[in-house]
Amino acid sequence: MALRLAFNFCFIILSTWIFSQESIWENAEEFIQIYFEPDEECSDNYSHRIRMIPDGNDEKWQQKIHLENNQFQLGWRMDNSGYTESIQNRKGYLSGNIYNHKIILGNARIQIGSSLLFGSDYNSIKSSESILSPGKIRWKISPYLGSETSSNPAGIIVLKNKGETNYYMGGNHSSLSSGIQKNGEKISGIIIGYLPNNSPPALSLSYIFKAGDLRFSGETAMQSKNFAQYIQLFSVDSEMRWLGQFRLLPKNWVTASGRPATGFGKSENEAGFLISLRTKINGFTFFGWADMFRQLHNENELPNKLGQDFLSGIRYRKTHLGVIELKVRRKTIVELINDNGIYILQKGMKYYYTFIAKDILILKWKYIHLSPDNETGQLLQIQSLKYHHKQWSGVIGAVYFETENWDSRLYLIEPGLKGEFRIQPYYEQGSAFYSMVNLKLNDINSLSFRYSLEININDNIKWKPEMGLQLDIVF
Repeated sequence: MALRLAFNFCFIILSTWIFSQESIWENAEEFIQIYFEPDEECSDNYSHRIRMIPDGNDEKWQQKIHLENNQFQLGWRMDNSGYTESIQNRKGYLSGNIYNHKIILGNARIQIGSSLLFGSDYNSIKSSESILSPGKIRWKISPYLGSETSSNPAGIIVLKNKGETNYYMGGNHSSLSSGIQKNGEKISGIIIGYLPNNSPPALSLSYIFKAGDLRFSGETAMQSKNFAQYIQLFSVDSEMRWLGQFRLLPKNWVTASGRPATGFGKSENEAGFLISLRTKINGFTFFGWADMFRQLHNENELPNKLGQDFLSGIRYRKTHLGVIELKVRRKTIVELINDNGIYILQKGMKYYYTFIAKDILILKWKYIHLSPDNETGQLLQIQSLKYHHKQWSGVIGAVYFETENWDSRLYLIEPGLKGEFRIQPYYEQGSAFYSMVNLKLNDINSLSFRYSLEININDNIKWKPEMGLQLDIVF
């Protein structure tokens, strides 16, 4: 009853779904791969990174090199684990500028439109920080040293990337693609063609129209008999920002790289609608989202799945008091399941409650309740703000968690080494302690160290220590 009242109250004021590149991970917990790494912009003449993570016989290491001058850029990356002699991840590129054109040889990232054909993995997953990210029509083509799980292409690309009219041409051993972008004061658009060796060609049109504070954007893509569509209408008004989106992703929709992002982590076989709003009143920020989808086809000849995702939240920020935030979320999947030969309609729900306070310390409490299984889990995190003392900086933190099993697990984003993204799942019962320390050897070079210890006491006490060491050298 209390949960229903909370939803009704907040949704009288607002309904929101919100995406953010900066805070992408807060609400994307179930769809994130641990090995994903955020982008890093390199502007130094030479940088060299060596990362080691000892883990018994499975020691992991990474080497990343970036070299740049006025004529070219060179990047190289290798990842390996001790359990195998082969390199798991080997990526590199050589890039240079010739007559106002940029040439990229090797690994690159192509992120265009709403990512129906070309995108970056986990590009626009919902977050409570910014609602305008999914409405943007992207044109980002650059060298990229992605993680092992990234699907960015490797080949040769020639592009013009600065001006009212930009274009690119690219190809590798399995495909060719080309696109043109036209920027205007009121209307901007992108056309891209994609020709793979082993599947039908595809064509995509992206567009954005501007009228005062209103924006209308979208992407229409076609491949063989498949038709995919994103449409967004949003407002950039600083007092009240809102956004609505319709999406249609056919069965077996295949992208060239990355994947289109939806609220349920799918990239095909669904039609959905999302709406959001965010407003500030006297130091309070109200936000939330409503996300609904319907499966287009069920391979088991059962009725199509339905899904809903509602979030309501309120944040209070004062300089001398820090930040206090409360969020309530409900995710629902409705499907017909086979229970010992009898088909029953099941309405699976996940309720999330999150409380965050930031001042001298960061205090976070999470609670999950699964229905109809009636399973629960909770987690309490205490973490210091980042401290600085001369050349030293770092954070420390502790976690207590208690869940019934893996299904009621909870996630936390924990501090990592530079360029490292760490999202940790916690389940069953136990505690964890972690720390991250950075030593600036001089203005540009640094040595980083992290250590964590998880103690699981569900059956037998299990100690899971982990450490990482990283050296960043820049010339």
